[in-house]
Amino acid sequence: MSGETAAVSIDPSLMGPEESDPEGRAYRGVAMEGSIARWYARTRGTPSQIAAWRQQAKELVADLPAGTDLLEVAPGPGYFAVELARTGRARVTALEISRTFVQIANAHAREAGVPVAVRQGDASRMPFGAASFDRIVCQAAFKNFGRPQAAINEMHRVLRPGGVAIVEDMRRDAPDAGIHAEVRGMGLGPVRAYFTRRALFSLRRRAYTSEEFVRLAERSPFGSCAVRVEGIGLEVRFAKRPDP
Repeated sequence: MSGETAAVSIDPSLMGPEESDPEGRAYRGVAMEGSIARWYARTRGTPSQIAAWRQQAKELVADLPAGTDLLEVAPGPGYFAVELARTGRARVTALEISRTFVQIANAHAREAGVPVAVRQGDASRMPFGAASFDRIVCQAAFKNFGRPQAAINEMHRVLRPGGVAIVEDMRRDAPDAGIHAEVRGMGLGPVRAYFTRRALFSLRRRAYTSEEFVRLAERSPFGSCAVRVEGIGLEVRFAKRPDP
């Protein structure tokens, strides 16, 4: 958790190109483009998952004033971004590196009839000015970033003073039984459930622990973070200090 800061080191294989990757790749693992992205969109777009995102969206914006500027980083197919916009409490922008996902998310927003500004770009080099957003959310994507430290630093830059960035992702110490339970709750058919389990077990290897998020926060302008463990995942909150 956020208070556990003693003698923690980050696995070098988890660091970005500023530490270990001279090619500066934006992705860790397989790029989500083309047929892979479309498969993922179909898998994540079940009615039960849409309902869960709808509830999460209501909870996330409950404390925000109407007209809040909200950024979702790496929205994938855009299901959560659309549900955030559907609440009517936030002006939603989404930043996605996959060109296929940008197309899918834009189409989904049009079909839903809600305004979501989906931009193509890299989380480690965001195409936004400083202090552009009141809140940032990043779900199930941080473990795939090629430059995790740069991504956190960019979140700080584009947040307004007093703003909060919320990262929700799988944790590297997630138990096998938890992954099986998570997939059962997705309401998938047997074939999709099998491949989704395989994908989650693979993704777990490059996910982060609570302690690693704490170290990333300490190395960033945020200076600290608050970590909450829930199920197979983590919620990490990075708060930008208000102006004096």
